[in-house]
Amino acid sequence: MAAALSWTGALLGSHLLFLLVVVLGCYRRERGRGVMRVAVTTTALLMTSIACLAQTVPEAPTTLRVSAKVVAVSAVVKAKDGAALTSLTKDDFTLKQDGKEQPIRYFSRGDDLPLNIVLMVDVSRSQRTLIGDEAIASDVFLRTMMRRPQDQAAFVQFDAEVTELQGMTSDPNRMHLIISALGMRKETAGATLLHDGVFAVTDRLLSKVHGRKAVILLTDGVDVGSRHSLKEAIEEARRENVQVYSIFYSAWSGFSAPTGAPLPSTDGRETLKRFSERTGGRAFEVSPSLGLQAIFTRIAEDLSTQYELDYTPPSDTVAGRMHKLEVRAKHKGAIVQARDAFYAEP
Repeated sequence: MAAALSWTGALLGSHLLFLLVVVLGCYRRERGRGVMRVAVTTTALLMTSIACLAQTVPEAPTTLRVSAKVVAVSAVVKAKDGAALTSLTKDDFTLKQDGKEQPIRYFSRGDDLPLNIVLMVDVSRSQRTLIGDEAIASDVFLRTMMRRPQDQAAFVQFDAEVTELQGMTSDPNRMHLIISALGMRKETAGATLLHDGVFAVTDRLLSKVHGRKAVILLTDGVDVGSRHSLKEAIEEARRENVQVYSIFYSAWSGFSAPTGAPLPSTDGRETLKRFSERTGGRAFEVSPSLGLQAIFTRIAEDLSTQYELDYTPPSDTVAGRMHKLEVRAKHKGAIVQARDAFYAEP
């Protein structure tokens, strides 16, 4: 600070010396015409110099720090054999942010909190032969999950548009009526806004609710025409602690396509895997050995055995960026499903 003041004083002194020379010269030339012009000129030059000086003084950089805001992390814990571990306590977990362990402030089991589900169904041209099967399985799944007044679900279909057929509701009968009307729209069947759909659902529906949050994706994983990238959609889901469960379903799931049969130019399995792994969900594929209804049963088991871990970020957490999260269970061989990052709001 002292060095900055010394530098500023020296620069100001040099500016004043220069101005004095200018003033004397102007005075000699303008002596017969009065001193008003010299005074005006001097004032203008002085103000200009001060303004320039102010612009050249460097300002100290400012780093924004996140305020004390609780971060929620939903987790599912399983043993090596895939069985859910449902009797763990807070002391059975460790949680790290950016590699540093953080104290868990709040701890609860799944049933202690409301459940919010958004079911997203791909109704683009590549899925048209599967819509009937998807509707039946979706209806059974939601009736199973919507068993308490505090549990809610919404239903969204996507193709060239993302359409909210039913907003958040706790009434399974309303969902049944909506799902019964599911179908492909001929005029918008040329695109598949998968990334935009996940982003919009997270931002407009799930960011406004409290409790556990999950998106169930029924699609072949191929995105066509989205404005948002896969990375942006994943980051939005992680920002709101939304777990994405993806179900890869295509006309040839688990089968070899006949010679000459049309196949998608892109395999969406990797996209769906990234959606699920980065958000703490799971990726599935419909096959002859694992049907759609069986997959929904496994997702229901996950959602009913979740843990909720909440902590307060440390004071040195930088706002406006993603921070790495790591959740582990001390149980030997335990596998934890949880999001791997969170966004620190400015």
